Amino acid sequence: MLHPLVGALVVGVATWFAVRGLPAWEEDLFEVLNGGPRWLEPLLWLPMQLGSLVGPPVVAAAAWWWRRNWRLSVGVLATGVVAWQLAKAVKALVERGRPAALLDDVARYGGTPTDGLGFVSGHTSVAFAMAAVASPYLGRRGRALAYAAALVVGLARIQVSAHLPLDVVGGAALGYTVGWCWTLLVGRPAPSEVPTTHPAPDPAR
Repeated sequence: MLHPLVGALVVGVATWFAVRGLPAWEEDLFEVLNGGPRWLEPLLWLPMQLGSLVGPPVVAAAAWWWRRNWRLSVGVLATGVVAWQLAKAVKALVERGRPAALLDDVARYGGTPTDGLGFVSGHTSVAFAMAAVASPYLGRRGRALAYAAALVVGLARIQVSAHLPLDVVGGAALGYTVGWCWTLLVGRPAPSEVPTTHPAPDPAR
């Protein structure tokens, strides 16, 4: 399965760019993604909590209620916590500041951290780890929704000035890698456990 290798490669590339400083293209991209209206902040607050340490137990409980599958529920909880801790380790290794420390005139939203380390985004890591674990158990639409929710978490962290784009890319790849490592460890679900987009044909017809 190539998924973890691809994720690890993206983490490495993003880290390489991050340790070299703040690229001009990243600064420009941050200004675009960070330039949303202020009224978005309260709308983004709740989705962002999926990427906090509150997210994994809540999503794991919902997954258990939905499927009663320990590999799914335990995987969501375990990889969410592991992704959070790994993100902290990467932050300590790279030592890259948050937008307010690297850029002038950054819009500061209420409750947004302005100090500390930025690369990688822990919230984004958690969100993508959970999406990667859940992906094999979902149909096409479900997978799209899971990764879309994780993407919203990452973009929200840029919008509220908590992270730069590379922080989010690195965090997404890290979480994705952790999630798929869990699937390698416990195995993929049986075809009967995965919903299909179209119903099976009726053999009597």
